[in-house]
Amino acid sequence: MEPTLTIRDRRFRLHTPEAAIHAAISKVAETINRDYAEAERPLLLVTLNGAFVFAGELFRQLDGPFEVAFVKLSSYGSEVTSSGNVTVDIPPTTDIRGRDVIIAEDVVDTGNTVHELHAMLTACGARSIRVATLLLKPETYYNRPERPDPLPVDYVALESEPAFIIGYGMDYDGLGRNLGALYAVCDE
Repeated sequence: MEPTLTIRDRRFRLHTPEAAIHAAISKVAETINRDYAEAERPLLLVTLNGAFVFAGELFRQLDGPFEVAFVKLSSYGSEVTSSGNVTVDIPPTTDIRGRDVIIAEDVVDTGNTVHELHAMLTACGARSIRVATLLLKPETYYNRPERPDPLPVDYVALESEPAFIIGYGMDYDGLGRNLGALYAVCDE
């Protein structure tokens, strides 16, 4: 595991080693298993592309009749900050009506994506909606003047300062998703 690396035009430093990520995801899975022990067909809705690595590891540790489906939204493009505009590239790949849904997100930063998806799932008739994320940036998420009452983030594996992070499914301009650890962009 390299302490720093370069992707395209940016330097990144090690943020969270792989072992710490695995331990954090296991704790999230334990809590979800406890919360959904009596649920009927709960659905893990994975946001593509970033959350697929996190969701894959989480899903393998879930007990009971969990199902998985996918949705693709985008707001970053090739930038290191959110554009603020969320677009739905692929709608949910299964019927949401009457389902207990856990949104699997790679990172909750500005909250624009999770709020857009929550509204969409509510309109589709989900019975309940919770959010599980690999990475929460609380300083950014909970300090949005345009959103004084943010949605709860129910299951958080790791928290981070508001730096741009890659690895474990998260990318910079399409690269870095395959890294087993998390890396933060270095100050310029």
